[in-house]
Amino acid sequence: MNVRQAVIAALRKDPDLVPKVRDSLRERIGEKDGAMSTVVRSAAALEPIIAAAVRKRPSKLGQFGWKSAHMLAGLAIEDARSSKRLARIAEKGTVGIVFVDIADFTTLTAERGDPYAVKLLGKLSSLIGSSIRPCKGEVVKHLGDGFLLAFPSASQAVRGAVAIHRALERRRKNDSLDVTLRIAVHAGEPLVEQGDLLGHDVNLTARLLDHCNPDEVIVSEAAKELAEARLRKISFDRGRIVKIRGLTSKVVAYAATARVEAGKTRTKAVRSIP
Repeated sequence: MNVRQAVIAALRKDPDLVPKVRDSLRERIGEKDGAMSTVVRSAAALEPIIAAAVRKRPSKLGQFGWKSAHMLAGLAIEDARSSKRLARIAEKGTVGIVFVDIADFTTLTAERGDPYAVKLLGKLSSLIGSSIRPCKGEVVKHLGDGFLLAFPSASQAVRGAVAIHRALERRRKNDSLDVTLRIAVHAGEPLVEQGDLLGHDVNLTARLLDHCNPDEVIVSEAAKELAEARLRKISFDRGRIVKIRGLTSKVVAYAATARVEAGKTRTKAVRSIP
């Protein structure tokens, strides 16, 4: 299922969205090709409607039948503004890409309701923003419980991801932000064509998140190799091999943790994923 198919599935489950979509699209695309063709051809026009619906009722995210990171990846690639922001950050030749989401978000919204989820997402957004600012990170796009972040280097991306994880640990101790995150980091030297960043690295990061355990920062081999020499306060485990959907070869991924003090690292059991 691609992002357009997920959107169509959501529209069928929630007919109230259809007139809003139609009105938004009418200004941008002629309807000569039929209503469904019009919907499929304009992710840019659909996005603000989807985002507004999810902001008001985060539980709607589950209706899309698609994880927020995957949908975010598709929307970011098709959105010229997001693509140009990523390209600008990658001007020096490398971009660090991070996806963040809340573990078991669908269950959380079902059990605690949308008002609780809206308040929680506001707190999380603030925590992420303050955590990545020292690492020159930017929130490129977010939808529901998913956040797409970008950094001007692999080392800054790993630092930013670990900073988010540690900040959340501190907040959980006083019960002010009781959630568990999954964070995936990738980096590379993407092809830039006419100011737009091609989507391979964004998609790979989103799919890497599928192999991330709750309360874990997982880092691709590419990001680790680019960043490790600059990361004296961060450690990596021995790594594990994961199969990324859409790639013929398997990828090695590593769990990253902050060092408590020189020569010692925090240890945490990590479930191996074949």
